[in-house]
Amino acid sequence: MPVTIKKIAQRLKVNPSTVSRALSGSPQVSEATRNEVLKVAREMEYSPNLWAQNLVGATHNIIGCLVRDLDNPFYIPMLRAIEDIATPNNYLVFMSESRHDIVMEKEIVERFRRMRVAGVIIAPVLDEINHLHKLEEDGVPIVVVARDIEEFDSINLDNLKSGELAGRYLLSLNHRHIGFIHSGNAFNIPERQRLQGLINTLKMAGLEMHSTYQVGSNSISAGESAIAFWKIDPNPPTAIFCNNDLLAMGFIQQAIKEGIKIPEDVSVVGHDDIPFADSFTVPITTVAFPKYELGGEAINLLIKRLREDQQKHQPVSVLLEPRLVERQSCRSLRT
Repeated sequence: MPVTIKKIAQRLKVNPSTVSRALSGSPQVSEATRNEVLKVAREMEYSPNLWAQNLVGATHNIIGCLVRDLDNPFYIPMLRAIEDIATPNNYLVFMSESRHDIVMEKEIVERFRRMRVAGVIIAPVLDEINHLHKLEEDGVPIVVVARDIEEFDSINLDNLKSGELAGRYLLSLNHRHIGFIHSGNAFNIPERQRLQGLINTLKMAGLEMHSTYQVGSNSISAGESAIAFWKIDPNPPTAIFCNNDLLAMGFIQQAIKEGIKIPEDVSVVGHDDIPFADSFTVPITTVAFPKYELGGEAINLLIKRLREDQQKHQPVSVLLEPRLVERQSCRSLRT
């Protein structure tokens, strides 16, 4: 079995992050501690090549940032916040994308490990997470964004409340037949929570969920395909809540192509308030995800962990508050 940073830390009875910093030449570790770590690393024959890279201390100020899709404008404000805070704190941000592919995600995480990044901010695919556990065992702190993993620090949205906000808003416009468009991805917990929030709100009003359209992904093209479900629905919803703004854009775009008027024939609520949602063909009413705050909370939490030698770190979970942004994609059915 290869010797890991965690094993060195156990022998020295210190935090793995202390060992990682000592091997990377970080100034946050005392000379005495560094010498002791290097001595034990030699004795345990810890990964000679990677150890040699660490000794030059060239990458201990790099933060790896991995998102699912750089084409998705959702990430623009989040990444900007990470850069805005990392730079004055003397950290460089190395950005990459998994393209929703767990194999690619694992390859990039392994690349981060070999680079000896100081820490990682990740929007994970979640098909599996063993590679993330191994990275933390090597002393690299991880902050998960826009998802929740119980064992890791995470920054996410109160997605149940998102669904409730959308539901209450549409009910206030007198809509009673409300549908939901979603990917149906088994690992997309946020969309299930948003749907549950909508269902709970309808139930409190004495109503049931009308229709759910599962379209395979959360892309514009998937939103376009949802129009076909709406058209063949024997009693089509008067309002649709989309799991994200890309779905809403696709739905609206295809509806207009087919002569369906928005919001006259069907009202649409999106989610996230991504850039351009306010200037779309029909400006989209949406539930806003505070994306800049998401990035800011993530990088601040990561820097805090890097600066504190925590012997027994307990995972931190932060939930951000959603808010409804009213634009022009919904109409009232009140007469």
